[in-house]
Amino acid sequence: MKPGRPNRPAYLTTRLERTSYNSFWFGQNLTFILVSTFLAVFYTTSLGIPAVVVGTIFLVARLWDAAVDPILATVIERTRLRGGKFKPWVKLAAITVPVMTVLCFGFQDQLGHADLGVRIAYGFVTYLIWGTIFAASDGPGYALSTVMTPEPSERNLILTNNHVTGLLGILVGIAIIPQLQTVTHGNWFITSAIISGLALLAMLPIRVAKERVQLPRTERPTIRQIWKSAGSNKYLVLAVVIGLIVNGTNFALTLSPFIASDIYGNPGAATVLLMASALPIVFIAPFGARLIRRFGKIPILAFSYIVSAVLALAMFFFARHDFTLLAILSVLRGVVTAPQLFIVPLMFSDSVEYDTYRQGRRFEAVTFAAQTMMTKASQAIGGGLALWIIGLAGYVSTTGAAVHQSTGALDAMWATYNLGAAIGCVLAVVILLCFYDLTEKKLQVMVEANRNRESVIEQ
Repeated sequence: MKPGRPNRPAYLTTRLERTSYNSFWFGQNLTFILVSTFLAVFYTTSLGIPAVVVGTIFLVARLWDAAVDPILATVIERTRLRGGKFKPWVKLAAITVPVMTVLCFGFQDQLGHADLGVRIAYGFVTYLIWGTIFAASDGPGYALSTVMTPEPSERNLILTNNHVTGLLGILVGIAIIPQLQTVTHGNWFITSAIISGLALLAMLPIRVAKERVQLPRTERPTIRQIWKSAGSNKYLVLAVVIGLIVNGTNFALTLSPFIASDIYGNPGAATVLLMASALPIVFIAPFGARLIRRFGKIPILAFSYIVSAVLALAMFFFARHDFTLLAILSVLRGVVTAPQLFIVPLMFSDSVEYDTYRQGRRFEAVTFAAQTMMTKASQAIGGGLALWIIGLAGYVSTTGAAVHQSTGALDAMWATYNLGAAIGCVLAVVILLCFYDLTEKKLQVMVEANRNRESVIEQ
């Protein structure tokens, strides 16, 4: 609530808008978990594509996805569409992302009998297109929250809740995708069609969201101005670097299905592992705003990285032959990593305020393109590197027949799964504590100054 406006309602956004915005992320993450976690399984076990080749596909395609984000952001910053700055892109993505997700898993029977080159080409092209259109749901989707309301507390609420519903989408996907595979007798096309249909229903209501915040109209910024602003925004750069390190060394999404099948001999254990580490976040994230007010973003994040590293080491040394212990440690790690889920995105939002404070311009599209570019680049590194490591260690891909993997491949898989996360968290906490100093007190000064520049259309 702004000073001098005692009768102003607590929120500018309506409950329907907030619900539709959060519902969008539920659907988007249903498609995300299907592709990010199970597409590698589809490629290696159903299409028989070698793991090293799959790792290369993931790396190249995700790096391309990361490159698409800044290109799209530049177009958005220089384009004024009738429907708004971000809404037209998000509305389009609500339809195209689910459709393309189905195509990624299409023609399983036909491809299974095709030449290896055809299978590789189909996988690469469809995954590349999927990532390209997914960009319209990601950066513009996050940026939309910054123009729905000028109030930091309301924006923090929206962004925190969107991560809760997004995580719920991931958890629902983790829970039902293996069940759908069982019911459909391994038919990935039917499974993906059902998941994508649910995603479509969840994403379409985003149409009711409204854009309210805008700076006074000026001439269109040049491409040089846009990217000079981003490159000189030290807090944006630090958020990108920290995110790249932590996410790029977290191999859980990629390797959990392999760990479950090849080390514990139970494919269904992948669901347990992923849910054990993710479910606690659902209960922690709603208290995010309160935790930040009490302790501040920096101390919470530092604590999260340190304890996460310790737990990852404990998993490596003590849990390989004890799945119950692994699940327990995964739950504990999920509790302490929860702040990373909602604080790192808020660091990008804060960098918008910092940039506006510095130069009087709001480049939300570019800022959140940097976030999504970081996420996709780290996924490319994490997914590609994990599969390269196990492939080079001797992992054998199949077209459905069971294979007993070598000791070297299993050792490499286990070390990568655990030690990568520990190393990433240690590096991240050093950078955070040494260089990132945007405290809540500093941010509030910037927010108050920026309010005098912004115009708000109350609808």
